[in-house]
Formats: sequence, C-alpha cells, structure tokens
Amino acid sequence: MKVILKEMKNLGPNIAIVTDGPDGAYCYDGEKMLFVPMYPDPKPPIERTGAGDSFSSAFTSFLASGMSLEDALLRAPINSMNVVQHIGAQAGLLTKDEIEGWLAKKPDDYKVSEIN
Repeated sequence: MKVILKEMKNLGPNIAIVTDGPDGAYCYDGEKMLFVPMYPDPKPPIERTGAGDSFSSAFTSFLASGMSLEDALLRAPINSMNVVQHIGAQAGLLTKDEIEGWLAKKPDDYKVSEIN
C-alpha cells in the first residue's frame, strides 16, 4: 500500500487516498502516511453502492472546511458506513452533525494511525 500511495502522489494530486472496502482506508499527503479502519457497521450492510463516493465526498468536504487530514479521515468512513445500510448511493448520506454524533460514540479502537 505504501508503494501505491507514493506512486499515486507522484502523479500529481496533493493527497493520495485509497479506500479498501472493509479493510479501511489509506492516505498520503507527501509527509504522513495514514490508515483508518472501517467504521463498524451497526448491522450487516444492505448493499455497498455509493460507499466510496460517500467516503470521498465527506473527506473532501471536511478538508475544504479546514479540518485536518487526520480529522477528515476519521469522519469519512462514518458516511460510508451509513450509506451501505440503505439501498442506493444517496439514501444514507449523513449531515455533518449526524457524522459528529456517530463519531461521539465510536469504539475505542476506531482511530487514525500513522503507517511507518
């Protein structure tokens, strides 16, 4: 994953990010390489349509609002978790306040970690 992130970053984006479904997401900004696990599903997913789109839209929105890379990365999987609880790519999209609500009750092991 380190090689993939570095090569993606070398292609030109400011931030390279790879979502790996139930195996979490990886991010590299040229300085830090980070990992966040999938936010735990409250029940088995109905379907995974829109999971990646909801992740990237939340991640981008939080970055654009001035949030740090780590904080945006911590919140983005929550949007994906909720989307897969519904049919289609839009029905489960969360508001910022709803994402913050889920984050407030996160499990202790749900956190961003740096990859060395």
